[in-house]
Amino acid sequence: MSDIGNKEIFSGNLKFYMQKFDKTRNDVCDDLGFKYTTFSDWVNGKKYPRIDKIEMLANYFGVEKSDLIEDKPKTPTKTSD
Repeated sequence: MSDIGNKEIFSGNLKFYMQKFDKTRNDVCDDLGFKYTTFSDWVNGKKYPRIDKIEMLANYFGVEKSDLIEDKPKTPTKTSD
């Protein structure tokens, strides 16, 4: 797979988990110490983070690294009220 595809997959997964956990870019940057512009490049699919940053994000969201870097189908979590 091309690097461009990897960036898009990562970007989509990152957006998914940010929305799922109701986190803004500022929240993640403040909590993990990332530069806002660098993090925005990841979110927008312009750049791809190093594996140590992917691991930090996976730990932050409580997911596996593969959940961030692989193209997996996402099913919405159903809650019973």
